[in-house]
Amino acid sequence: MNHRTKAAESKRAATRHKLLDAAMRVFSDHIGPTPVIDDVIREAQVSRGTFYNYFDSVDEVLAVISQELSDQMTTDILPVYDVLQEPWQRISVGFRLFMVRAMLDRKWAGFVTRVDAWQHNTLVAKYIAADLEQGKARGQFSFDRVDVATDFLMGASAYCIQTIRQGVNEPNLYMDAQVRMALKSVGCDKDIRERGVTFSLSHLQAWATSETNTSAPTWALNMNSHEGQLFLVHSAAALD
Repeated sequence: MNHRTKAAESKRAATRHKLLDAAMRVFSDHIGPTPVIDDVIREAQVSRGTFYNYFDSVDEVLAVISQELSDQMTTDILPVYDVLQEPWQRISVGFRLFMVRAMLDRKWAGFVTRVDAWQHNTLVAKYIAADLEQGKARGQFSFDRVDVATDFLMGASAYCIQTIRQGVNEPNLYMDAQVRMALKSVGCDKDIRERGVTFSLSHLQAWATSETNTSAPTWALNMNSHEGQLFLVHSAAALD
């Protein structure tokens, strides 16, 4: 591959990324009617012809972003998730991690709550279902159907992301309570619920400060923000 070909491919990739990023900003921040192509090209500062060189419609752009976000969510969670052996640990850490990201990455939070980024065929859903089945087999969880429990947790997670993005008093206490509620919804006893709250917090705090020797995604750099610092010094609230 010669230099000219490489330069052309690099330029094309940069333009495609520019369009996707513009669409994500438009959909995460918009109020009112659903955005259209003109909104995206205005945000990206490109021509309509340039848009059509990459995508046929806004729906296609959204589908691409949704798939990339789903893959990214899975990639981000695996370093701190796959090392865990107990189902209750994996569920509590995964549930809290998405809320922490919502607090630190408002653009991502605004987008994933507006489009179908929580499809049943995503790796996130498959991991949740597998953990639920294993947790039930070990006697940690108690529920009727794994598909219902999976849908419930994914729906709750999406709603928590939206709530945190919109603003909630004492977000870290909110996360504690939501982790506790998530574990309760799948039949965990009080001991496991409280362990899940404290473990998920300490595990993610250790990850954020590199104590676990696992890589952190780009969005986690926002841990230096005011919200991130409050998360790092937070101590899980015990249930009275």
